[in-house]
This record gives sequence, structure tokens and C-alpha cells, in this order.
Amino acid sequence: MITNGTLRRTARSLAVAFTLLLSFALVQQAGAGTAVAAPAAPSVRTVYYDASGAQEFKSAVAAGVAAWNAAVHNVQLKPASGGQATVKVYADDGWPRTYPGGFGRGTVYMGRQAVNDGFYPPRIAAHEFGHILGLPDNRNGRCDYLMSGHSSPTSCKTTAPHATEAAQVERNAGGALSAFTRDAEYSDCFTF
Repeated sequence: MITNGTLRRTARSLAVAFTLLLSFALVQQAGAGTAVAAPAAPSVRTVYYDASGAQEFKSAVAAGVAAWNAAVHNVQLKPASGGQATVKVYADDGWPRTYPGGFGRGTVYMGRQAVNDGFYPPRIAAHEFGHILGLPDNRNGRCDYLMSGHSSPTSCKTTAPHATEAAQVERNAGGALSAFTRDAEYSDCFTF
């Protein structure tokens, strides 16, 4: 027959055994160098664009997109299929301009007027997609800054964003956009 005293001693013995076993497991894990899981890779935000209305600028748009895809890792621009496009690209006779609607959303116009003045179409496309990715104009006149827009000379053929521009887009893709870039209109990027 099992008495209350026997039950208490058995319960105490089991508790001690469990505590020892748990302590041993923790010591073994710490002593063996606990494996630390690698930080999760940031998820890639995909921005789908439709350049079917870009007319003669379709290849320039593809080159501008390729420059961004090569420079950033947590956002990628891809051609849309069906109605999934959040960015529409058109061609017209005016100046290049962008009407952003938040990160990865908006309308881009590839304007023939800037091309007629000698600006490089792939650079224009990359610049305008910079606005779609949350970057403002930076009229510093430097060819190595994509967002310098018309302040750089027409001889500038650089389509790759500067490292600081790419880093800002990486941060923007994580959701850190200012109200200014969300609500801005970039209608004079290549006008004087």
C-alpha cells in the first residue's frame, strides 16, 4: 500500500531528477557552443511595373530597372503580368516626370522633350524609378548621383544609383519613408 509519505518522497525524487536532467541539458548546450540561428534574410519586396505604354522607351525602361535590380537586394522591379502592376510607364512629348503613390506605386512619364535636349533615356528611366522607390531629386550636378536629374550634364550616361541612393532605397523598402516622398510630385526632374 502506498502512503502519503511515500507519494511525497516519490514526487520530490522526480522533481529533483527532472531539475538535474534539465540543468545537465542546459550546461551541455552552453558548453557545446549554442548554435545561433542566422538572422533571417530580409524579405524581398517585388514592385511590378507595366511599360506597355512606354512606346520607344521600353528598352530604356528595362535598362533603368536593371540598374536598380543590380544595386539593391531587398526590392526588385519586375515586369507585370495581368493587372498586378503598381507602376505604369508611359511616353509623351513633355518632360520626364513621376507621380508617386507611395513606395513602389505610381505613374512615370518618359518625356521626349528631355531626350530631344540630349538626356540619356536609360538614365531618365532609372532616375524616375528612383522616385517610385522613394527618392527625391538631388540637384548636385554630379553624374555619379542618379537623382541629380537635369543638373548633371547631358553627356552623363550613368544609370547605376550612387551607393547612398541604393542604401536609402533599401531602407525605404523596409517601410521607412517620409511623408514628403509619399506625397511628392516630381514633374520638373529634367527641366531648367
